[in-house]
Amino acid sequence: MTLPQETDEFKTLPDELIISIFKLLPLDSLLACEEVCKRWKKLAQDASIWRSILIVYSGKPGQSEVSERNLEIISSQSQNIFRLKLQYVYNYQFIKSILQECDNIISLDLVMCRISKEFQDEVKRWPDLKRLNLKNSLLLTSNEDVLIQYDQFKSLKYLALSDFGLTSSNWNSLIDCSFLSNILIEKIRNLNVDYIKQLIFSKQHILETFHIYGGDSVDDKCLQLLSKCNLLRDLAIIRCENLSDEGLVALTNLKSVEHLQVWNNNNFTEMNLLKTLSSPNLLRLQSLSLSRIGNVSPVIVDVISEYYKHLKFLALYQCPRIINTDYEKQLKSKFRNIDVVLY
Repeated sequence: MTLPQETDEFKTLPDELIISIFKLLPLDSLLACEEVCKRWKKLAQDASIWRSILIVYSGKPGQSEVSERNLEIISSQSQNIFRLKLQYVYNYQFIKSILQECDNIISLDLVMCRISKEFQDEVKRWPDLKRLNLKNSLLLTSNEDVLIQYDQFKSLKYLALSDFGLTSSNWNSLIDCSFLSNILIEKIRNLNVDYIKQLIFSKQHILETFHIYGGDSVDDKCLQLLSKCNLLRDLAIIRCENLSDEGLVALTNLKSVEHLQVWNNNNFTEMNLLKTLSSPNLLRLQSLSLSRIGNVSPVIVDVISEYYKHLKFLALYQCPRIINTDYEKQLKSKFRNIDVVLY
């Protein structure tokens, strides 16, 4: 590969302008620029450039070439790694060896990985962490938990957990995260409903994403509190058997919602489902899941097909008044403009 040379024209450009140009380059080109001269090397390693670069290592077969290249980048640019994603890595000691090289992480995704309890100590190295995603990862030993005090990260905005990492011993630390606006805990079971109310109330003015398993952890009052979250764009309640029409109708007050999942309920009446889903506030939805909602009827689905002009994803899994009926055969024709329809 022939490396470029710094021309006289570039020598006259201020550093700020060159950094702005470097921000537009793909990673390989940015790394090539480091080899041009000492000035370019310094500018190409500016933190403002690297803060937006996500480095991904995957243990999944078929992705080894790219991942090995990125592993080299992690080693050679360890101080410049701010956003790191590891996926399909089942050897925690290997994960640990990578993490130990990176001192400045502000965004960390460990997806489909095996996590050890010692991670709760490793993560303390990044006090400026803004994003932590452990979604779909597993604990190495089932009789232990990873108990992180989340309020040690004063800038944390996004937290996604698997089925571990949150118990009564550390759940109040979420309340004390002043900037935490995206909370995804849809696999955490047996949370206290009074705690969930307190958590929602503490985040009402900033909450943007809220995914929760539900069950006994969510009641109608929780939905009423969520309806007052004016910034809430993404809401998912995976188990909502205990909710009634009183909580359902509160969803009509959501002013910014774009993604809504409400699963598993036989209490919602057809009349109030129709009332709720006819709300002008919900017509902006881009994705909607009503899987296993007992009283979703053809009339309700007709309303969705007619008025939800922005909808790109619709899930109607195991809705008993839809599946195995003549109406089910009409669904594909009703939603030709939607990218994905699942039923």
